[in-house]
Amino acid sequence: MPSSTASVERLFSLMNNLCTTNRNRLSQDTLTALMMLCREGCQQLSDDQTSKIVVIFKTRCVCETQCPPI
Repeated sequence: MPSSTASVERLFSLMNNLCTTNRNRLSQDTLTALMMLCREGCQQLSDDQTSKIVVIFKTRCVCETQCPPI
């Protein structure tokens, strides 16, 4: 058992910074991908993790709503 909860508290703080009142419709996959990018950075992620994140952002709208055509 960890002697401190600092690492968990850091993750909750990061999640609260990403999921604001203006960005409250993020899907679980999108939020997880954003947290991984912020926490690990692009250089620390494996190629498999990076490609999974790219697929998430290519296939889904970040806000999970109907976006107007570009």
